[in-house]
Amino acid sequence: MTTASIEEPPQPPVLFRKTKWSVVWLLTMTLFSALTVGGLLAPIQEAVKADLGINDFQLAMIVGTATAIPAAILSLPIAWMVDHYTRVKLLIVLATLWALGTIGTAFAQDFYGLFAARLVAGVGAATAFPVLVSLLADVCMPERRGRAMLLVSIGAWAGAAAAFAIGGTLYGWLEANPSAFVAGMAPWRESHLLVGIGAAVLVLPLFLIREPVRHEVKEANPGFVQSLKTFWGRRYFLGSLYVGNFAGSLAEGAAALWIGSVLVRQYNQSPGEFGGWVGLVILGGGIVGSIIGGLTVDASQKLKMRGAILLPAVIATALSIPASAYPIMPNVTLFAWVLFALLTGGAVVNLVNSAAIAVLLPNEERATSLAALAIIGKFVGGPVTAAIIAWMAFLFEGPTGLGLTLTWLGVVTGFISLIGYWAAMRFAPQPAAEVTGEAEPVS
Repeated sequence: MTTASIEEPPQPPVLFRKTKWSVVWLLTMTLFSALTVGGLLAPIQEAVKADLGINDFQLAMIVGTATAIPAAILSLPIAWMVDHYTRVKLLIVLATLWALGTIGTAFAQDFYGLFAARLVAGVGAATAFPVLVSLLADVCMPERRGRAMLLVSIGAWAGAAAAFAIGGTLYGWLEANPSAFVAGMAPWRESHLLVGIGAAVLVLPLFLIREPVRHEVKEANPGFVQSLKTFWGRRYFLGSLYVGNFAGSLAEGAAALWIGSVLVRQYNQSPGEFGGWVGLVILGGGIVGSIIGGLTVDASQKLKMRGAILLPAVIATALSIPASAYPIMPNVTLFAWVLFALLTGGAVVNLVNSAAIAVLLPNEERATSLAALAIIGKFVGGPVTAAIIAWMAFLFEGPTGLGLTLTWLGVVTGFISLIGYWAAMRFAPQPAAEVTGEAEPVS
């Protein structure tokens, strides 16, 4: 056998394409809307609890399980649709659902009505991310995806910040001005109604997006069985990545669900007092982390080492572990700064997770892999986290019990996450652009 006969065939060239920043901006605004409505309940959940007469277990079901169910059941089917049908139309449907669910929350009269409204909102907000990333990856080159995702990541964190800033501040203002919009409506209800209407308006620009050509396709329209085989073939890489995300989601989910309650119970803050500054902390951490993550993702791809794109996630995870102590800080100022450090590291890791899948995997595998990532993040960050915290709360009683619970959870899961991302680097595949070609849009 000659040397020529065992050489690999030449790879098809990767076609240059100019980044479509208008589409990136629209996707950024869409993710901003999803994260805003998704987190709107967090800063005012104590008011909701008192108004509807629900208990902590029911509250945990609403803020965690109601959004985890859509992620667990629908993420993979929707990911299949992403890989086989028009993504823009799918995104419009999902955005419409989270707007309607948020408006419906304003009119819920009991636990069951609130759970149902949150469930509808969660169908859209909890399953849209793979659609967004799939579209984003096809409007820019692989070596520029870190910078493009930087903007989208900032939009996501801006949405999470807006949830606290708008939720807390708007609640406080409406509480002081009860007849400003809808007379006789509770401030938390008015907050959801106004934000839901805003989310509905943001659906309209999505009709301007044209379905982009699919790039880096290894096998166009693979069958379901073939997709499962391919997914299983990457089990070591994806499994390690999911372990890192699983552990990180516990700490992030705990922070997202319980920051408001910690500030109310341990620091005697009201939603009107902490809504603004918590929003700024979330936004600041998201912007700084997104900038660091976006730039380091593109820079790390130039390193001659396996899985180099995941190196920023490993470093950020290690640095974030001490920041898990934010809930036991002696005062609100230190609480804010340590929380900022934790959220900065989280923003880096989240961006690197998505960028690694968008760069290392072929087009037809991205949505499914991202959907699995979303299922882990939503399910673990919701009901699993709520159950663990409820159990651990019995171990740490007293006024600072919730803070101690969150701290221990963050430290332990931080080390597990670190091991997961280190292993993912070792099992990382060759970048998709080096082994794939091009395909036409799917209609």
